[in-house]
Formats: sequence, structure tokens, C-alpha cells
Amino acid sequence: MRKRAIVWVKRYVPSEIFAIIGALGGGILTNALFHNAVATAYGATWGENIFYYGTMLIREVHFQKGRHTIKSPVPYVKAIRNLVVEFGPSEYLDGFIIRPFTMYLFPKLLHNLSLGLVVGKFAADITFYIPTIFSFEMRSKFLRD
Repeated sequence: MRKRAIVWVKRYVPSEIFAIIGALGGGILTNALFHNAVATAYGATWGENIFYYGTMLIREVHFQKGRHTIKSPVPYVKAIRNLVVEFGPSEYLDGFIIRPFTMYLFPKLLHNLSLGLVVGKFAADITFYIPTIFSFEMRSKFLRD
């Protein structure tokens, strides 16, 4: 189990670092433009998703390119397939309901936009990573690259 946890940390932490930047940037920018808590929560969610999945896509394509020596669309297709399989089940609820809710709630509770967005992000991560890690393990087991 410890070896798997190390794999998960190496896989997800780099994207999480960029996700925090995206969440804060998206949330603060949306708040400055609209002064609306719901819009701010969705702006933070979308900013986080763009930075998180952008990083994951770049890393996955780089990994796939290392496995395919010919120039072809195969690394890109496999990278997208892998990310959809890994994150699709988690993202449906997370991106539309759970994460916007936590990013709405915690800035209100803490009376601090930046701190609330970060706490809301980590609160949503708890429900996000349970199905994500399960999907990653199933993908690793059944989809041979």
C-alpha cells in the first residue's frame, strides 16, 4: 500500500500545485469582475480544472510520447483516453456540484476569499480522489499502454 501511495503522490501532487494557482487566480479574477459568490465559486473551479487537467495532459502526453517512437496521433489519443477513464467518474459530480459548493461555502464561513478557496479546494479533493484513485488503479490494471 505504501508503494501505491508514493505512486499517487508523484502522479497528483505536481498537478495539485498548479491547481491551487488556477483556483486562486480564477476565483479572485471572477470575484473582481462580478462580485458574486456563486460566480466566484465556479470561476475558481474552472480555473483549478484548467490548470490541473492542463498539467495532467502535458504529463500524460509526455509519458505516451516516450512509449511511441513514430510520429503519430497515438500518444495524444491514448493520453486523452487515459485521462477520461481516470477522471471521468470523479469529475462529473466534482466539477458541477461538490467543488463549486465547497468553494462557495468556505470563503463565506472563513470571511476570507483566498483562504476559503484553498480550504474549499482541499475539502472537495477528499471526495474527488477516492473514485479517481480507484479509476487510476483499474486503468493501470486493464488498459495496457
